[in-house]
Amino acid sequence: MKRQKLVGLLTTLCLVAVSISGCLQIQPTGPQAMFTASEIAHIIPFTASFDATLTYVPDGEIVSYLWTFGDGGSDTGPVVDHIYQQNGSYRVTLTVFDADGKTASTSMSVEALNPLPTAEFSYSPRSTMEEKPVVSASEEITFDGADSFDDEEVVSYEWYFGDTETASGQVVTHKYLYPGTYNVVLTVTDNDGDTTQCVQSVCVIGGAPCNADVTGDIPWSCQ
Repeated sequence: MKRQKLVGLLTTLCLVAVSISGCLQIQPTGPQAMFTASEIAHIIPFTASFDATLTYVPDGEIVSYLWTFGDGGSDTGPVVDHIYQQNGSYRVTLTVFDADGKTASTSMSVEALNPLPTAEFSYSPRSTMEEKPVVSASEEITFDGADSFDDEEVVSYEWYFGDTETASGQVVTHKYLYPGTYNVVLTVTDNDGDTTQCVQSVCVIGGAPCNADVTGDIPWSCQ
């Protein structure tokens, strides 16, 4: 009987202890690594600042901070700067050490974005009518995308001439059979697969060729 009472008492004490510990917030004893970043996504090149001053130890002090930036770079100290030169996704990790030799780590991702290419083009020959550039129907027009550029390389040039016709290449030629205003679209792609478009309106004047199959009114000028 006494043995049963003792077991019951111990069981009750254990339940009380578990209940109390469940209600209390157990404070961490080791370092707690935390940091903020000035930039988590930006076009390269850019400088990101990292601040670990929120890191703490409940009973002690942080004695060292070690950073790795995911691109092979590293640094030390509570506040650091790092320059990202190449596009990609990078894992930034902070590891802190307290005076007792305990450590803690935390990480975040930083996106270094590829700058988009710039699409530009010119065309010739062209004349001026009423202070507006114009070209003639049935005239061979040269379109040149050499003014396009990228931080590395433009690898393709795709043209749409506004009359259902298309072409590829940095320099292309095209003839418009009918007068009107056509939106010419140049799409350039860089070596990272990013694209940009440039759109210019081309005003075509004159008549259709004699053998053209034309019905209805023909616009003779560009509005």
